Amino acid sequence: MLLLLKQRKTLWVLFLATIALAVGFQLATPLAGGALLDVSTSLAASEDLLQAMSAQQKRAHMWITLLLDVPFPLAYGGLFLGLCLRYGGKFALYLAAPAFLVIPVDLTENAVQFIALLGNETLLPAKTYLTPAKFLLFYSAAIVALGSLSLSLVLSVLRKSN
Repeated sequence: MLLLLKQRKTLWVLFLATIALAVGFQLATPLAGGALLDVSTSLAASEDLLQAMSAQQKRAHMWITLLLDVPFPLAYGGLFLGLCLRYGGKFALYLAAPAFLVIPVDLTENAVQFIALLGNETLLPAKTYLTPAKFLLFYSAAIVALGSLSLSLVLSVLRKSN
């Protein structure tokens, strides 16, 4: 599986999937009232957002979660993981750790949100930990992946010029 993730064709597919899903979020978010639970880091903000949503907006949010937010961490997480593995050198597995960890954290957050959208808010306090952890891991993975890619490109150019 790790060998597949770092193949150039796989990286392009994951990149395009990540872009397509991000565009999908932009197009679908207004159907859920203009805001998604994914960005609420406090319990109060999440509860307020849920209370402000109509039944139709909650239903739209559930579909957004199922169709966009479940595949999204697989796409961006796989992309960051693949970039780290391909360009991370001998430290690739260590560099890929945030990309590997963000996937289950984001999927767990999605499950908590989906359950809350169904009307059971007992797990909602977990979002106060899951959402900040997701963002920390996401940004860490993005920086490491893009840093690995950039460093590899710079070194490649330097090697060719010598």
